[in-house]
Amino acid sequence: MARCIRLDYPRTFYHVLSRGNEKREIFRDHRDCARFLDTVDEMVERFKLEVHAFVLMRNHYHLLVRTREANLSRAIQWLGVSYSTWFNRRHQRSGHLFQGRFKSFVIENERYFLALSHYIHGNPIRAGIAKQLSQYRWSSYHTYAHTKHQVPWLTTDLILGLYRGSRRKYAKAQKESFKESGSILNNLRHGLYLGGEEFAQRCLGRLKEGRYRENPQYRSLLRSRDLHDLALVILKRLGEKDPNSVLRARWRRHQNRDLAIYALYQLGAYRNEEIGKVFSVGYTAVREAVKRLQSDLCSNKELSEKVQQLKIDI
Repeated sequence: MARCIRLDYPRTFYHVLSRGNEKREIFRDHRDCARFLDTVDEMVERFKLEVHAFVLMRNHYHLLVRTREANLSRAIQWLGVSYSTWFNRRHQRSGHLFQGRFKSFVIENERYFLALSHYIHGNPIRAGIAKQLSQYRWSSYHTYAHTKHQVPWLTTDLILGLYRGSRRKYAKAQKESFKESGSILNNLRHGLYLGGEEFAQRCLGRLKEGRYRENPQYRSLLRSRDLHDLALVILKRLGEKDPNSVLRARWRRHQNRDLAIYALYQLGAYRNEEIGKVFSVGYTAVREAVKRLQSDLCSNKELSEKVQQLKIDI
């Protein structure tokens, strides 16, 4: 199974989620919850993370964080290993506590960040384990709603600042969030980021490293782009002044046309039929163009360099 893409950036907002193996409990009692939060405290100090919201459920947890350095993966992995070791020892068990690798996605801006804090705090009510947030102990909601429930390592200035420091206004907005239709996670795109289309393109630009090419999430991002427009971009990069005419051409051999077809084929995100439709040919013609280009690459260093540059550009 392909591993999730990890987007480790400095000064970036993230939502982090991790579940128990086979959806089993990772918090059996209050002592487990308290120990986990103590470990989060140590993680904040050790890795210089900011934690802005959290909730601990029976079989999973949510964290809303902002990094200072590009070290989210190391931090959350350390958290998981440290807590798992303690939990297994306390409960006399062995084996994996968490279900695979933790999930995380990048948050575009403060608007989504704020809405996600409400989403995280609302988990106990949506799960039916509390009728009011004040009844549930293991979330950061209490710190936002009441001055007497302060957590030293929790960063609240950013979110409360959006309400001019008013805890009453935050609590009111939290309550109002339950009336909103749909979920903030409806804006989660490809399991990687929470934001709009322009943000999508910036994220895609960050993912153009070769090590992500085979990842399903990366291919999903690519497929979010219009294939016809992408073909035009490639042909323009190749120097074609009238790229639309190249798409319509039926020439058997046209190197830039073959290059564009090959570049799209190499992305691994599109079927031959889809590529052929853009160039007004069948899937067999796409396969033949790829073979011709592959044959030319073996003997043409300049052409090979051009292909490599195309991979970087798109």
